[in-house]
Amino acid sequence: APLRNVPLLTAEDLEARLGEFYKAVEQFNDGYYFESHETLEDLWMVTPMPERDFFQAVIQLAAAFVHFARSEYPGILKLLDAAAVKLGPFVPDRFGVDVAALLADVTRARGELSSLGAERYVEWDESRVPRVRLTR
Repeated sequence: APLRNVPLLTAEDLEARLGEFYKAVEQFNDGYYFESHETLEDLWMVTPMPERDFFQAVIQLAAAFVHFARSEYPGILKLLDAAAVKLGPFVPDRFGVDVAALLADVTRARGELSSLGAERYVEWDESRVPRVRLTR
């Protein structure tokens, strides 16, 4: 269905559904990137701006590592760049997430993957995937 036909959440409704966001964060940190993306998508679709951009950044971050798992190199960098741009306005934190640390992590990972290049990025140590750290 087209997005414009979906009623957006009120601040109270969003607050009530943040558990879905924290579940997606947990899945992401556990390496379940596809599941994280799916979990957050339903909430993202009905979230008003600016929080919508924040959730989309986390979705793009998860998607980047789905691409990594599928060996789709150009997509990894594109998605990391898109996530970084969307995270910027939410520094230092939002919804209990240390956004400053996350953005630094994303930037570092992007640099590492980029310098390895299309031939060698598979050598990248997956333990260096960014973590979504909660401040609460």
